[in-house]
Amino acid sequence: MCQRQIIQAIEACVLFIRENLTMKLKYTKLQLALEIIGLLFLVGMIVFIYTQWDQIPQQVPMHYNALGEIDSWGSKYQTLILPTISILLYIFMTVVSFFPQIWNVPVQITDENKEAVYLSTKNLIIFMKVEILAMFFYLNYHTVTAQPLSIIFLPIFMIIIFGTVIFFIVRTIRLGNEKKHNREL
Repeated sequence: MCQRQIIQAIEACVLFIRENLTMKLKYTKLQLALEIIGLLFLVGMIVFIYTQWDQIPQQVPMHYNALGEIDSWGSKYQTLILPTISILLYIFMTVVSFFPQIWNVPVQITDENKEAVYLSTKNLIIFMKVEILAMFFYLNYHTVTAQPLSIIFLPIFMIIIFGTVIFFIVRTIRLGNEKKHNREL
């Protein structure tokens, strides 16, 4: 009896996956352009470290305070941390972007709003990925060249990230409610 219940549970999971995790969103031209820009930041970061490796000092900045001043130093091998995190982040966010059904969105998904809401949310993921990779590229450049950050780096980065999140959440809610409202008319 227990074996039969396990088989039924597996069959139910397979059915759920087939019915709910099969939606595929094609890339728009904007999304493809952003993906290319993100890859350029990622590859650029790796190539920059590779080409500068012999010139990188043995001690490099590892942490900056809120004013952009260097407040911690480390080995030049620690310059490999940001590219590694960037690669993992790029892979994770790219994989997540292929499964819209697992995203937590701020509106109820219906057949009418599904495509618009998922497209907006995919845009959010891709924009965030590029913005974070750009920030890591900037940080990596300053770490490798042992330079302090600009005093306006942190405020600008925070405005960009939070601005993007707020913009796309509001946009997604509007798109979800528009489709819902149109259905009610």
